[in-house]
Amino acid sequence: MPVLITVSNNLRIRGANTPLRAAITAALTVDNPVYLDRKAKRRPSWGIDKKLTLYVLEGTDIIVPRGFLKELLNEPQYQCERVITWQTTVLPPIDFGQWNPKYPLKDDQIPALAALDGESGILVAPAGSGKTVMGMRYIYQNQQPALWLTHTKDLLYQSVGKAKELMLGVGHVGILGDGKQQWGDGKLIVATVQTLSENPKLIEALTPLIGTLAIDEAHHFPAAAFLEVGGRFAAANMLGLTATTDRKDRLEVYMYRGIGPKTYEIKRSGLYEAGRLVKPEIRFVYTDFAYEQASDRNEINSIDAGGEELDYRALLDALIADEARAKLIAGNILDHAHMPSIVITESVRYCYILKNMVERFAKTRWGQVPRIAVIHGPIQRYAWRAAGTEHAARNMVKAGEAIDCRYSDRLKRWEVQVEQYTDQEYKEWQIANTERKNRMEACRNKKVDILFATQLAREGLDLPHLSIGHMAMPKRGDAVGSKNGAAVEQEIGRIMRPDPANPNKKAIWFDYVDYNVGVFKSQYSSRRSVYKRLDLKLPNKPRSEVEKNLDKFLGAMTW
Repeated sequence: MPVLITVSNNLRIRGANTPLRAAITAALTVDNPVYLDRKAKRRPSWGIDKKLTLYVLEGTDIIVPRGFLKELLNEPQYQCERVITWQTTVLPPIDFGQWNPKYPLKDDQIPALAALDGESGILVAPAGSGKTVMGMRYIYQNQQPALWLTHTKDLLYQSVGKAKELMLGVGHVGILGDGKQQWGDGKLIVATVQTLSENPKLIEALTPLIGTLAIDEAHHFPAAAFLEVGGRFAAANMLGLTATTDRKDRLEVYMYRGIGPKTYEIKRSGLYEAGRLVKPEIRFVYTDFAYEQASDRNEINSIDAGGEELDYRALLDALIADEARAKLIAGNILDHAHMPSIVITESVRYCYILKNMVERFAKTRWGQVPRIAVIHGPIQRYAWRAAGTEHAARNMVKAGEAIDCRYSDRLKRWEVQVEQYTDQEYKEWQIANTERKNRMEACRNKKVDILFATQLAREGLDLPHLSIGHMAMPKRGDAVGSKNGAAVEQEIGRIMRPDPANPNKKAIWFDYVDYNVGVFKSQYSSRRSVYKRLDLKLPNKPRSEVEKNLDKFLGAMTW
């Protein structure tokens, strides 16, 4: 009796014998990285699953992610007599009009699109390689009503603008996001994953209307919202676009199983050679910041890793409050303000500290202030943070260090509620959507000299004229034996795009190193790994304190 495979938004496998069931479930059972990390660090792992399963059993049926299809059909361990029923969405062909002749495919984009012909999967390409162009071309070639899925408001509007620019007959592009529900002409809809996640009925309405699904920045797919949204569509064509397939949580398997295998990868080296990426000069600036309580343990659940441990946050709070460090960075920003600059931080507060300091220095030095913009997402005045034990959480409330405490059943931990911003900060720093769009537009029109931005600037920010970059706060790069320093790679990518108006563009990337703090020194070393992987020339590491002290000793000697 043949195995019945139904292909829709997922795969339903019926009639598999015991060996086949065992092979499928084994392939879709993976180690839980969170459990492995906790065991390696000798931290409590109670309540955390050792394994993650990417399948569901319904009676004798096995339901698995659709991205598993190619492996299921091609790998020898799954070979059997089978009948495949396709229930994917295929609609009458769409005419997107003429492709804008100003955007012919580059030599390295042609084989990438050829590899995607009739295929669903992941296209990997560095920032500046034209991922959006290739994604829109994928939609254009498949001639199906399409949904472009992204995860920020800035990318939402940027994608809409690019679609209109590339496909001259795309008509009115639908927008689902930023409070809008505009369906457009039915050819292309651009949506944020957050909007669809919050509106299941919207997904139900969209599903039969979409023949092509393109997921921008697909490395976000392992996130729950991406799985819940992307996994609901039965579109005949599915494409994931990303500059990096490695995630810090090591859950990229969800992306591959949810969308499909890596179909093609454009190498960075070829983009350098073709002049399609600019190699920035790396300059390390060493600060004198020190913090005695910092240790490697504090980084386990750092902000950069997606965690919220109070001890690491205390370390970052001390760094943000360090006036000498801020003066060093602000002075360097101003020294290079004659070239379009971007300053990226992990903290909204640090954006404003540095901005205000740059303005004061500029008035003193020049008598005038450069054109400055600050861009970040919505801010919340209060937040819940991990607090360790119940005893610790309650003591923080008693001591006035926290407002309230609770036990989170979802996260299996005690948390405290803390004030992130004062009432004045909350009122002054909150940016309305319209104002943020206006600031972004000013940046695109080159009406901003220095842009201060949070991690929103990591992905998709297309400002080719930016020449100077400042990574103002520490973060991890590549872990040992991996290439998961995505944040660093994406941030430096903001200044690597060639500028048509400046064919001889030179770029400089400032990396501020807090060498006196163990955890930050370790992060610095991991960032060097990212820069080396990007084939960027690095200055030598600073000499050790022993060597410096030896120099002082020898200099004081009289011969």
